[in-house]
Amino acid sequence: MTRPPIAKRKITLIALAFGLTVLVVVLIFGLGFLTKFSLAVGSTRSQEAKKNDVAPPAPSVFRQDIKPIYLPPKTITFKGKTLEIEEVGVEEGGFLGVPKSWHTAGWYKDGAKPGEQGNVVIDGHYDTNTGAPGAFWELKGLEIGDRVFLTDALGRVFEYVVTQKSYMSITDPERAKVFDNTQAKQLTLITCGGVWDYASGTYNERLVIKAEFDKMEKNW
Repeated sequence: MTRPPIAKRKITLIALAFGLTVLVVVLIFGLGFLTKFSLAVGSTRSQEAKKNDVAPPAPSVFRQDIKPIYLPPKTITFKGKTLEIEEVGVEEGGFLGVPKSWHTAGWYKDGAKPGEQGNVVIDGHYDTNTGAPGAFWELKGLEIGDRVFLTDALGRVFEYVVTQKSYMSITDPERAKVFDNTQAKQLTLITCGGVWDYASGTYNERLVIKAEFDKMEKNW
């Protein structure tokens, strides 16, 4: 077979080389364009996705369980009279301790606090050792529907409404039930009642007033 002249072969090789060079350039620029287009589209989609996404709210440092604070009562007010309150416990024989002063009330320290669920128990002397009116002398005048106010150290006033009034013998085997806690927010007021018993050196009955919590007010 006859070979083509050398000049023609050179021209053919040059043409092939040029063609390959053009093809390579086209491929390079084409790939670059496709890459930029892909990145641009991806970036746009990413931005749209971010716009559509709703970020969850950041946790608040203040989001905690808020529990009410209950404090011992400082004063009690009923029938227009206000008395200071001191703490008392239970004495031998299951009797509630009495205040040291004839003219202050005694809050049972193991009971509930004002506004708290349970039984707030407060007692006071009916009269003094000379027969003069004591702190709870006027307690016998309370009737169902009357209101009793307890104030704590923060100045909060807790209002209770009288629901029961009864007398209990000091020998009643169930007398300790007046201390029992309840599911309700209750107030129990206790003082002497009945007649003086010279043998025991005290009155033969106890006046028991029950009241239910109504509302709390701020007094500042």
